[in-house]
Amino acid sequence: MRKYHLRWAEEWPNELFDLYDDDWKIKFEHLSGVYILGSSDNTMFTYPWGSSPIFYIGKSLNLMKRLRTHRKQILQAADDHNSKYFRPKNQYGAAFGAETAVYYLQGSECLDLLESKMITDFYDTFGSIPVGNGAWPKAIMTADD
Repeated sequence: MRKYHLRWAEEWPNELFDLYDDDWKIKFEHLSGVYILGSSDNTMFTYPWGSSPIFYIGKSLNLMKRLRTHRKQILQAADDHNSKYFRPKNQYGAAFGAETAVYYLQGSECLDLLESKMITDFYDTFGSIPVGNGAWPKAIMTADD
C-alpha cells in the first residue's frame, strides 16, 4: 500500500509503516485514532467500483496496544492458519502483509465518527466496505436497518 492508495480519504495519514517492522511500536503510546491495513506485497483486492490494497479499517483509543494485538494475531495466522480459525483481517494480513496507515484523533474529533467517515468514504469510492471489515460500524445506519 502506498500513500496514493489513500487518496479517497480527505487527509493523508500521519504515519505509514509495515506492521511487521518493529520500529513503530513506541510511536503511538497514548494516541487514539483510525488505522488502515493494506497489502504490503502490492496485491490489489477487487471491489465493485475498482481495486485497492486496503483490506481493513479500524479504530482504537490506544493505537499501540491495538496494533500490537493485530500484529500478534496476523503472525499467528501466518504460522498456524490450518489448525485454528482467524478473523479475515488476520488472514489477509498473514497472506499479503500489513502495510498500515494511521490517522491520529485531532482535538475534539469523535473516534467513532472518524472511523465511520473513513469507511463511508472508502465505500463511496469502491462500492463496498473493506473485505476484512465484517460489518458496518455501529455509528453508520444503513437503509436496511
